[in-house]
Amino acid sequence: MADFAVWLGLALLAASVGFWAWRRWAPTSFWYVIGFPAKALAVYGTWRAVASGCGLSRRRRRWRWTFPGFPGFGG
Repeated sequence: MADFAVWLGLALLAASVGFWAWRRWAPTSFWYVIGFPAKALAVYGTWRAVASGCGLSRRRRRWRWTFPGFPGFGG
């Protein structure tokens, strides 16, 4: 178990140094591969709460989108 922890620690250290170097010397590619997807996921995950707090969203009304009485259009 101790050997695994040492190898895991070394792997994490190497990955963090590699990511730091990549960000330092090639910031554009780092942004496109790591930064933008991470930021997009953060916005996607928090957008509902932010939009609701700012009054940018409305509740969807079920009756406008479905017709429960009609076959094929029901929800």
